[in-house]
Formats: sequence, structure tokens, C-alpha cells
Amino acid sequence: MTETNLIASYFGPISDSISGMVSIGTTAAGGGKTDLVQAAVSYGAVIISGQSVITDNNYLGKLSTVIGSGNAAYTLINSFPTQLRTMSTSIDYYNEAVASGNQGAISSAGQALVRDVATVINTMGATIASVADALASAGIVSSAAAAPVISLGLSVSAAAGLFVLTATNAVVDAVKSAAAEIGSLLDAINSQSGTAGMGGAGGSGGSGGSGVGHPGGSDASPPESGAGGGALGKYDGPPLDSTSPLVLDLTGSGINLTPLNTSAPYFDLNNDGFARQTGWIGAGMGLLCFDPDDRAITNITQLFGNETTDGFDILRKLDANHDNIINASDPAFASLRVWIDTNGNATSDPGELYTLGQLGIASINLNNTVVSESIAGNRISSVSSFTLTDGTTHEIADAWFTNSTMNTRPVTPVEVTATAATLPQLAGAGTLRDLRSAMSLDPALQSLVQAFVAQPSGTSTSSIEAAAQAILFQWAGVTSLAPASRGGSIDARHLGFVERYLGKSFNSTGDGVNPGIRASSYLEQSWNDLFDAALARLVLQSPLAASVAPEFRYDASTDTVQATATFAPALGAALQRLGTLTPANLASWDLLLRVADAARFDMGMSTSLFEKYVAAATNDTIASVANAIAAGLQISFDSSGRIQETGSTIYHDFYAGPGVSVLIGNRAGNDPSGTLPGHDVFHYSAGDGVVEIRESDPNSSKPANTLQFGPGIDPSSIRAKVLANGDMVLTDGVAGDQITLKGEFRDAGAGVQFVQFADGTTWTKYQLIQAAALSGTAGNDKLYGTSNAEVFDGKGGNDFVQGGGGGDTFLFDAGYGKLEISEADNGSNPYNVLAFGPGISASSVSVRTNSNSGIVLTDGIAGDQITLDLAMLLYNNGVQAVRFADNTVWTQQQLLRMATTGTAADDKIYGTNHSEVFDGKGGNDYIQSQGGGDTFIFNAGYGKLEISEYDSGKTPNNVLQLGAGISTSSVSVRTSGKNLVLTDGIAGDQITLDSFMYGSSYGVQQVQFADGTTWSRQQLLQMTPALTATRADTQVDNLIAGMASYGVEPAASSQTPYTVQQQPQVMLSANLH
Repeated sequence: MTETNLIASYFGPISDSISGMVSIGTTAAGGGKTDLVQAAVSYGAVIISGQSVITDNNYLGKLSTVIGSGNAAYTLINSFPTQLRTMSTSIDYYNEAVASGNQGAISSAGQALVRDVATVINTMGATIASVADALASAGIVSSAAAAPVISLGLSVSAAAGLFVLTATNAVVDAVKSAAAEIGSLLDAINSQSGTAGMGGAGGSGGSGGSGVGHPGGSDASPPESGAGGGALGKYDGPPLDSTSPLVLDLTGSGINLTPLNTSAPYFDLNNDGFARQTGWIGAGMGLLCFDPDDRAITNITQLFGNETTDGFDILRKLDANHDNIINASDPAFASLRVWIDTNGNATSDPGELYTLGQLGIASINLNNTVVSESIAGNRISSVSSFTLTDGTTHEIADAWFTNSTMNTRPVTPVEVTATAATLPQLAGAGTLRDLRSAMSLDPALQSLVQAFVAQPSGTSTSSIEAAAQAILFQWAGVTSLAPASRGGSIDARHLGFVERYLGKSFNSTGDGVNPGIRASSYLEQSWNDLFDAALARLVLQSPLAASVAPEFRYDASTDTVQATATFAPALGAALQRLGTLTPANLASWDLLLRVADAARFDMGMSTSLFEKYVAAATNDTIASVANAIAAGLQISFDSSGRIQETGSTIYHDFYAGPGVSVLIGNRAGNDPSGTLPGHDVFHYSAGDGVVEIRESDPNSSKPANTLQFGPGIDPSSIRAKVLANGDMVLTDGVAGDQITLKGEFRDAGAGVQFVQFADGTTWTKYQLIQAAALSGTAGNDKLYGTSNAEVFDGKGGNDFVQGGGGGDTFLFDAGYGKLEISEADNGSNPYNVLAFGPGISASSVSVRTNSNSGIVLTDGIAGDQITLDLAMLLYNNGVQAVRFADNTVWTQQQLLRMATTGTAADDKIYGTNHSEVFDGKGGNDYIQSQGGGDTFIFNAGYGKLEISEYDSGKTPNNVLQLGAGISTSSVSVRTSGKNLVLTDGIAGDQITLDSFMYGSSYGVQQVQFADGTTWSRQQLLQMTPALTATRADTQVDNLIAGMASYGVEPAASSQTPYTVQQQPQVMLSANLH
């Protein structure tokens, strides 16, 4: 295959497929689920076919011969592994939501899935455009216009059709299934999106620039109407809910409902004082109401049904005689009304309420039938009939109106005060009034806003952010919440604001009201997006705008951030005005780029295009900073004057770029189940210079953070070394390039777990460590290290490795054979690691001791064995951690504990003069140790245990700990020669304390029972059987006679001969058995 054909085989099908899906998506804008899924299925196969070319590891090499290395075209291929993981996460999250049956979770997960698809499409669009330019420059196509270029303005329907875009053959079925299941939800989202594209906020009336549109108010709306409307721009799509009233078909033509879209009416469906935009009844329909006082219908409590309860179930409570018929014999019949909303405005106007008698309705049948239908995006759960006085019947249905909890209007408007009218405005949403109305009710909130606009030019970014955050907290009424009061995964104030903004409280079947780590990641992302959008709007409505971003403005009527002129010239003028980025003007730069990013988002512009605009106006360093801000990162200078990017506890893409020296992942939480493949991605290209990456996933069992190299950096060019502090340093062969991965060797969750190259090669963390290894051969090797940090890989055989400490790592793969490690680290904080390769799991490894104070590990493979010399003797011998390929880590303490724990079989366990806990676990066990405060565990039914313990300490205190089921009354004590033997009354159980009778240094000094009873050594001696007559008794008699010859009177003053004083137990033991 020629290079030209290779390019065509990949980009041609993909561009054709995207173009086809755009066409179908445009046609299917109102068509619904069938058309959306058809788009996915029809074009999914050709997408996958084209994508399969990516797996050719030599693809980039061939591409580089055509268009040259370093071209932006590479980004397309490089982005796929990341996009695949992101899509996999979203698919898993959506499937879990569907399984839970929680409609709110399904809505949230569905919107996240659409959002991720939008990211993929925008990325592909920008990179394919770059490929077009490159191909034109290379002469492969006559001009860029002839190359495969797609539009970025894709609709939500087209997005649904592109669910399979990032699917591999392995996951395509799951993706198609997700596309089918989410079809009805996307219909509802699509019906609200107007003509919006993907990438930005909706704005007014659903037009939303080129973003996913959110319904909003218009210039003619009341002051607080249209609260949704993309209220803070960045939130992509309103959360949906459904509420059940009973709908009567008054004409007999069938139930007629209207969809939730930009022209849908507002009604208070939750009785919380906020009317939600909602699907509604169409012409010829009526709503059954309970109105005994003949007053207007104002909220859901006057209808039949709500968010959780079927309308028929509520109506059934009015059936006084329990005949399953509501008619005149039921007292409540006279209080029933039918609301015929003639003008469809969801407002109970005069003349719209009728009694059942006025409409000729004689009865309502309560024997409803469960159904599963959808009308204009509204679910029908059950149907029944009502009978007219002439005997004809019509249908009554329990209709669940699809509604937006975010796009709302306050039921009772507030008159904005004169002072509040002069201050910045933020559009309301959910259960939040617009900011000016809220200030009119809350003097404290007004004071915070006044303080914000009073900040002088040059105020630090952190101070401005703190002031903006205080406003949002007070606006939402969450200021007093303790940050940790909603669990440890999210700031309760952030969650509280998001809940108020979305108009819906978080609740899940698994975590309740406190979100787990998975949900917190999405919720924190929502908070960050909302905060950034609010910050930009507040700045542009304050005096700060004149000095920070006079080239941009905020349009309150559409709730969008706009450039005062065309975007590119406006941005260029702003960047030129600020000059070189320095610590002194960092605040101005940061705020300007945040405002510009808000405008970018509202315009639907991709981050890559944004970065190009910035680079064209300034330099590559500022372009990298701008890209980082667009990615949601914090920019600052460290104490050395280096520019650093800092992420939050959600997942980010980090871009090194010229001049950006420190990347801080700051990932403080992850999915403890290990099922969430979320991650930070650190992008590094040749020539990016010196960069330091700080990343930590301390709570994650399966972190998946990635270092992604750009074109020109291949595996063969990477050189790796480790430092004594656990850091890893990588170089790529380009002068001046260096990447430091902080803590890469010290912690499984630190640094990165994957390294991806432009040619498609991916290294795991273990392979990264191997790159830094001092290697042996498949034969028998002896490797010797120094006091520096080193990596050793014996490569199998019968190897001996002697490290010198300093933070060494010893690699061992399945089938390596025997490895003896002699490691003595005299450092103050030794941390040397035994790292197992793939195929060796924690469950397959057994640990025991040997008689030379070493620890021996086996992995279940015949011939495999690792010996850690003297590891039981001193803490600085052996290793301080054992790491497995799945990121499981055993600490030194865990390793020692496992080494002193036996099995149900016969074991020999050896200890040291340190305090240790021994548990033979049954069988016929032998334990030898040297005191230091040891504990020997013995449970009922363990069998035989022999303890050989000698403690040379001044006050030995070693303990035999008997488990539950062994009582003091069941234990018998006897001697056997010099040994003491205990039995517990259970056949086969016996504990032998070797040399116990030689003195207090032997055996144990206490026996502890499960009920808290303790026997001392003296008590044990007293429990031995009485002396019996043996020939040795003569020795005792002679001793007594000898003492008497000295004229001994009281025992306390006896002058026992020295030899007798030193060895009384030896003499007595001759007569004890």
C-alpha cells in the first residue's frame, strides 16, 4: 500500500462517514430515535474499517515521509487512545445509570456521553483540517479545499449518530447498545437544542451561538424568566426529569402531547416555587385537577401524580366506596375539575377550568392498564377510560411530562431594587433566582457583589476567585456548609451550588445523598465549568474589565460572552496589550485568557483553534498557557519563576509547551472499584524543554494517568533513570528536553501509569521501569549496584543481585527462576522495591522465612523463587515495598507479617530479635525466634506447635496468645524433659515451649486467653505436676541437708552456695516431668 493510498484509506472513509452522519443528523433533527440509531449503524462499520489503520505501528512513519514530522496531523491519531478511554468511561457510566433505573442519573450520564462525543468530533474536525493543509502543502491534493475537511458545527442528532466514532471492534456492540438506549433521551435534548452545534453554551431561546443550546428567555420575557437559557454558558444540556399528571382525551382523537423544546411552557411541577419548562398537553386535551375551592391551578399538588407517584394511584384515594370507579357517588367527584389550557401557556387562565358535569363526564374507570409508550418525548405509563353521559368512552392516560429542572422561572417575581439593578447580573437556573433579584432579597449577597466590583486593578487572581466564589456560595445559600459534610470526595458547597443550579438534589441508590468518587468527578467538573463561566461574566460587568479585557463584553440578553469585534483581532489586540507574561502581570493574563476562553466556549470554538489564535498573536509559551486555561487548569509561577499548570481532582489534559515547566495533576480521588478508566493526560512534544510532572492518585486502585509524546519522540529515543527520592527522569535525545516524573518509583499512584508514543506504542508503568534497568541475561548472572538509585533486571536464570541502596528497584517476571537479592541500605529513609511483572498477582505469591533471617517469595510457578537476604533481621535489609503490575503494593510491614504467618500445612518459621507476631495457621509447625516482644498465636484445632524462643533481653516479654474456644479450665500443663507442654483438650492440639525449664529467657513469659485472663510464667511453673520420687530426689535431699549444715534459719536469710543460686531451675528440672 502506498503512503498516499494509506492516507486515503484512513481519512477518506472517516471524512465521508462524518459527512454522511452530518447529513443524516441534520435530516433527523426532529426524527427521533430510529433515525439517530440508523445513522450510527449505517456509518459505524466504515468508521471502524478506517480506524483499523491506526493499529499499524508504522503508520506515522509512512505518514511522515509524505507530510513531514511534527505536523498537526499527528494529533488525530495520537488522540484516539485517550478518546477511547473517555468514551469507555462514559459508556460504563451510562450503562450503570440505566441499570439503576434512576432517571436523573440516566439524564446526567446521557448528557456526559453526548458531551464526550462532541469533544471527539471537534478534535477530529480540527485535526482533519490540519491534515488537509498538510496534504495540500505536500502536493498530494491540489488544494486544501479538495482535501477531506468537515464542518465543526455538528448538531446533537449528528452527535448521536457518531457514538461509534471512537469504538473499536471490541466495544462497538456496547456502544451501539448505548446509542439505542439513550435515543429517547437524546430526542428530548435535541428538541431543546434549536440549531445549536456542539462545544458551547446555548444562550437565549435555544440558538446558543454554536453551542449545545439551552432554552432561555427573550427580551420580551419578564425579568426573571428564561432562567435556564445557558445560564452560565458552560453547562452542556439541562438535566431532565419526568412528572406524572392525568391527561384526558376530550375529543376522542388520541392522547396529544407537546415536546419539551425551546417554546415549551413553564409550570411548577415540584411545588418549590419554580416553574420548570416542560412537555405539555396539546389541543383537545385536559388535565384532571382537584380544586374544591374554585381557585387557579398553580402547581403539581392540584394535579394527580408527581415525580414519584402514578396519577391513578393518587386518584384511587378518592374512591370512597372502593368500586374502582370515580363518579357522583364519591364525595370528591364534585371537587374534580378539568383544566383545558386553551392557549398552551401552562397558566390557569379564567375560563379554562370545567367541572366534570360541564364536560358531560359521568365516571372515570380506575382499572388502568400498564403500557410503555412515548408521545413527543413524554412517557405514557398506564391508560384507562372515562365515560360520558351519553355512554361513549374516551381515554385517560398517566402521562409523565419530560421537563427541565434547570430551565425554570420563579413563580413569584421579585422587584429588583435600584441598587441591585446597577450591579452585575447572572441569569438564574434551577432553584436560583437571577442574581439581581436574589440581591434584592439578600443584603449580604448584595454586599459581596459590591465588594467584588470595588476590587482595584492588579488584584490577584486568587483574591478575585475567592470573591467570586463567596458570591456563588451566598447566592445558593451554601456558605455555612462544612466542606466535608457530603462525604470526602467533594466539597459540599460545590455540590450544593450545582444542586441549586440544576434544580435537583443528588441521590443515588448506591451512595445516597453523598456522591462517591465516580459521581464526584462529574459533579466537580460541573462546578468548575459553572464557576469559570460566572467568573468571566462578573469580571466583564465590573471595573476590572477595563484593564483586563476591554476587548470583550457580556450580553445579558443572550447570556453570552462576546468579542467587541471579530474574535481573532480582538484576542490579538488584548494579548499584545498585556505584553510578556511575567509573575507581575500573571493575574491580568489569567483573567484575560479565562474571559477569552468563555467567549471561545460560547462561540463553539475548539481549544486547538483557540491555541492557534493565541500563538498567532503572541508566542508559543502563551499559546500553551491559553490551551491549559481552556482545559480548566490553574496557571501560576513557582518559586523558581517556572510556569506551572495545576489541575483539580477531576481529569485533565496538560500541555507542556514552550515555557511551561511544571504540570501538577493533583488527582486526589479515583474509583476504588478500579472500573473507572479516567485519567490525566500530559502532552509533551520534542523541544518542549524541561518539565516536571507531579501527579498523585492516592485513593485509586487502578490509576490510569498518561504521558503522551508527540511526533518525533519514539521508544528508541527514550533514556530513563531513577533518583534516590523515587523520581524518574526521561530524556528524548533532543538537547534541553527533560521530563521528571515525581515519585514514579516511590508510589504506584504517583507519576504516570502509561506512556503513549506517536507511532501507537504504549508502555505500561512496568515497561517504563524496565527502560531504566541494569539488565542481566537468561543465564546465571551476578549484578552489583552502587549507593545510587538503580533498576535491576536479571532476566532469569539463577541470579544474584547486590544493590547498594539509594532507592533501588528489582524486577522479576514470571518464569525468571531464582533471584537472590542482597540489599543493605544505610540511608535514613530507605525505600527499595521488588517489582513483579504481568502474570504475577498478589494472590499467587507465597511468603516464608528461612533459617538465615531471610524472606523467601514464590509465585506458584515451578522454579521461581526470590530470596531477600537478612530481610527479617534489620529494616534496612531487603526491600521496603513489593509492587505488582496491577498497582497492588505490599509494604515492608505487610511483607514481614506474611513471612511470620504459616499455612494449614506443616511450616517452619524463623524470626529475629525484633518484635514479631507469629501465626502458624495449624498443621505441625515449628517457630524459632530470638525474642524482642514476640507474640505466638494459637487457635483451637491448630494441631501441634513447637516454639523455640530465646530472649537475651533484660526483661523478656514474649506472649502465647490463645484464641477463642480455649479456656483456662481446658488447658493442662506438664513438662517433658526441659520443655513445657500445654494441651487444650482438643484431640491433636499441643504447644511445646522448648527449654522452658532452663530459665526465664526461654519460651514465653505470659499466656493470654481470649477472655482477658493472663497466666504468668510463675503460674505456669506452679501448674506443673507435684515432684515425684526419683533418684534425682536424693540430690534435692542432699541440697536441703547441705543448706541445714550451714545453720540456715529463715529461708529469706539462706546463703545458698553460688553455683546453686545460679542454677536452681536446672537442679529442680531433674526431678520434674
